[in-house]
Amino acid sequence: MRPRGLPVPLRETDEVFKILVSQLAYTLMPTTVMGLTIAGIGLFAYDSLGGAGFLLAVALGSVASIAKILLMAAHRRFNTIGRATVEQAARWELAHGLMTFVVAASVGWLASAIFLHRDTSVQMLGTGLLFGYCAGVSSRIAIRPYLAAAAIMIASAPAIVCTALGGDVAHWLLTILFLMFLGAAMQSIWHAYHLSIRQISMRLEMERQARHDPLTGLRNRVALAEAFLALPRREEMLTCLQCFDLDGFKTVNDRFGHVAGDELLAAIGGRLQELQSPEVIAVRMGGDEFVVLQLSIKSPEEAETLAARILNTLRMPYLISGKPITVGVSLGYTIERSTKADLSTMIRLADAASYRVKRQGGGVDRELPATLDLKAVSSAA
Repeated sequence: MRPRGLPVPLRETDEVFKILVSQLAYTLMPTTVMGLTIAGIGLFAYDSLGGAGFLLAVALGSVASIAKILLMAAHRRFNTIGRATVEQAARWELAHGLMTFVVAASVGWLASAIFLHRDTSVQMLGTGLLFGYCAGVSSRIAIRPYLAAAAIMIASAPAIVCTALGGDVAHWLLTILFLMFLGAAMQSIWHAYHLSIRQISMRLEMERQARHDPLTGLRNRVALAEAFLALPRREEMLTCLQCFDLDGFKTVNDRFGHVAGDELLAAIGGRLQELQSPEVIAVRMGGDEFVVLQLSIKSPEEAETLAARILNTLRMPYLISGKPITVGVSLGYTIERSTKADLSTMIRLADAASYRVKRQGGGVDRELPATLDLKAVSSAA
């Protein structure tokens, strides 16, 4: 699980977390506008009121804004290369948080300095600066709610205190207005965050359903084709594809009903999932037909070992609707060099071996491409 600071009482999965953090790279325009706003208002306040504090706040805000823009550029480039791990996403979140807090500190510093003076025109600009910054954070960084809430507090709390020190009715009313806005901003952050989680979770679930068989939970034909396209193509590596169906599955359906047949398929899917690993992908092609893809192996013996494991695992009895049921397996497999592997060809060869062994009463057989020199492969391994 991803590293966590404060506890989040929401079901934010690791995949949702990574997607939300990736979106922090796309706030270029608001960050640029805020950096220019800090510089413009700070310089105007310095020209109108004097005081080195305004220049220091401008310098801090400008440097932090530029650093944040460069950080976003680097993050966008990273996003185009590939998907981040949970640890990488956590590091990007931390970097964005640090830059966001520095910008928020410059806003809080500048606004506080403005409200300590009595110049109404400059205070009007300070009010606009504070409202604009908090509104931007509420809408664009709400996907990371703790970052957004902390940034708003850093920017607004000092300014609210300095406004209250004005002492007159107008400043008290402005203080109340700031506090009301602060509460509304916090509510908006959590609302936007909840909405983002729901939308992303729905999208991820739709993508998952498009690539998985709903009965067994295994991947489907679409996912198999995608996995095959992503094969690591190295001359020294082999790819194995195993096709099998169940012997006696029709008898189970005829004797116990289709509900029991579905239960059996679901149980088989569960056992196949236990055999999966990053290098082994189990797929339901339809009916009682399955495929297991070994992405990268170094020797034919690895394929033989997995075929035996599949056979022994699936032949063990199942308890379906309170009744013990056993089925046989007819499994055929083929092997090819990763650089030459073609999905349709490998399915055809593995199917041929599966049909041949089914006529012989079940078990395991293989069909190799005519171009594959098994002796050369074994000696190289």
